[in-house]
Amino acid sequence: MLIVTLKSNREAKIINGYPNVFRDEVKSVEGDKEEGCICNVFSDDYQFLGKGFYSHSAVAVRMLTNHDEEINEEFFTKRLKMAKKRREKIFKDSYRLIHGEADLLPGVIADKYGDFVALQIRNRGMENRKDMLVNAIAKVVRPRGIYERSDFQTTVSDILTKNVGLLYGEMPPDILFVEEHRLKYKVDIKKGQKTGFFFDQRDSRAFVRKITPQDALALDAYSYTGGFALNMKKAGAKKVIALDKDRDAIELGRMNAMINGLDNIEFIETRYEDYLSTYKGPPFDIIVLDPPSIIKRKEEQKKGLRIFQDIIALARVHLKDGGILGLCSCAYAIDLNLLINALKRAYDKSGKTLQVLGITYQSQDHPWVLSIPESLYLKCIWVKVS
Repeated sequence: MLIVTLKSNREAKIINGYPNVFRDEVKSVEGDKEEGCICNVFSDDYQFLGKGFYSHSAVAVRMLTNHDEEINEEFFTKRLKMAKKRREKIFKDSYRLIHGEADLLPGVIADKYGDFVALQIRNRGMENRKDMLVNAIAKVVRPRGIYERSDFQTTVSDILTKNVGLLYGEMPPDILFVEEHRLKYKVDIKKGQKTGFFFDQRDSRAFVRKITPQDALALDAYSYTGGFALNMKKAGAKKVIALDKDRDAIELGRMNAMINGLDNIEFIETRYEDYLSTYKGPPFDIIVLDPPSIIKRKEEQKKGLRIFQDIIALARVHLKDGGILGLCSCAYAIDLNLLINALKRAYDKSGKTLQVLGITYQSQDHPWVLSIPESLYLKCIWVKVS
């Protein structure tokens, strides 16, 4: 068994539940250093801290447990049962089933779409034990099929292959349906972004329905398959414009509007910046800005602040006095304070008051853990500008 010993006084965060041991925190490594192998982790004074996956990357160990237990199919089955139990009383049919470290399964994302599960694996340790994980999901969830979507962009240091395909049971159909807040969405779990649907914005979609003015002209600037657009129309908006540069997402958005009987939603395949820089129409009553992840590291926060300022500044020109602006970030490295600062700077010397209507975070099927700051990644701030 590989043994990893930490430097002096580096054990507290691991004892408190933080899952990552960084390379510069390691004093010594004894044994065969195979990527993704199980290792025992000890403090500098030989206190056993737990077991994890060893890696040659900047994250030397991804902790699995603080106990001396076997990492086998039974281990994964217990974790799956815990994750399912947390969610099944809150969510009916479709939801995030496993949320990585927050569910004590680092590097695993699993979304349940009715009778099917989409699985994404993000480290070699889990990839090496994929069969155990799949068997555990099959045993606990009993889906008709499990489909792998490990085709995300990854760092070279993780040495991961991009795997897509059926892992268990039946091949899922090309299109599945998700129902949320009395709206239906077509989802493509084989080709859609991430695993096909962004469950994490569930609470934000519900909130935007509450604050959308009647007969509003609304803009969903990064619409994907129309989550915010549909909810603003359902709330009583007169017309909604939904923008996305992904042609397949735009087509699904149009289908989603049609199957929900919602008209006057115009889906346009374009970049947000290109559209608004030439827009000549009337100002919007509400604009939702939910761009893809802009930065990956805390060290890039200045860059992130600058980009968000530019995004907001463009929206500001086309927002009606008294209009509502929603600003979201799905990047852990961009915290709520950065979003607030971006809003302040974009509206500096404008004479406008920004009244906060609410702040929304990722939904409950994407739990966050106090000892794992990275597990809280999604935040949206909603302001009235007058």
